[in-house]
Amino acid sequence: MTLFFKDSGFKLILLVLLVVFLVSISASDVHADMGAKPSIEIHLVNEPNQHFYLALLTRERGDTGTNCELKLDNVNEETVRKYLEDFFYNDWQFFQSPVGQNIYNKQEDGLYYFGYMVPDDFKVIIICDDGTVYLSDNINPKEFDAVVVYDVDAGTLIEQIENKTGRHILYVAICYLLTLAFELMILKLFGYPFTKRNIFCFVLINTITNISFNVFLINQHSSIGMVLLWLVAEFLIMLIESIFYLITLRDSEGKPRRGKSFAYGVAANFVSAFLGVVILYVYALVFHM
Repeated sequence: MTLFFKDSGFKLILLVLLVVFLVSISASDVHADMGAKPSIEIHLVNEPNQHFYLALLTRERGDTGTNCELKLDNVNEETVRKYLEDFFYNDWQFFQSPVGQNIYNKQEDGLYYFGYMVPDDFKVIIICDDGTVYLSDNINPKEFDAVVVYDVDAGTLIEQIENKTGRHILYVAICYLLTLAFELMILKLFGYPFTKRNIFCFVLINTITNISFNVFLINQHSSIGMVLLWLVAEFLIMLIESIFYLITLRDSEGKPRRGKSFAYGVAANFVSAFLGVVILYVYALVFHM
């Protein structure tokens, strides 16, 4: 194992992972970030003519409190934030994600995007410059990348669900084929020969893990827990594949190299995990996730 860490191929993998890490943390735009995530895209119709602020509310079951007044005097960014942070109305409270944008000023295009971490069940709150407060109905979106229309006059939230089967199949296929291509290159960098045994085992485990994981991921609706679930699933897949490679891979002499095989599984999964994020990011740009 110590000798392997001196191998130039492994150093190249570490360099690639470092570059990947630096690129991923340098992105800052709400849409152009690390890729796909649970999201809520809200389109307003019949919106107020005056300037307003818009945010999300989440249901806090079990909490008790006194309903606040649906009216705000002296409206500005500071008073709106304070009002929302103290907001309580029939178990509904301000949803404040630790990442992303939580409060929007009025947008000219009537489009409001919440990403990274979003509530399962939510309402929309609008606070106008004259102090009027609008509350929508609540909705629990069915899709991972929910698109919702809010009719402010009617107070209704309606999710726009379209048939995405074709694009989902395309996404899963692209993820699978690119994962095979990149992980094969890494396999070569680690010095493993493309024998029938190695290739069969490589394709077998990736077919099982990659396709099942991406089919599951792309069909999930928006959920805060999805972020943690994604991380846990990626870790479990890395562990399963690394152990599988430890048992099955053989070097050019037909001998198992336990430490080297396990390290290959870890390195290959780090690279393919980032690759999956990039593909989801491109998918999000093309199809608005």
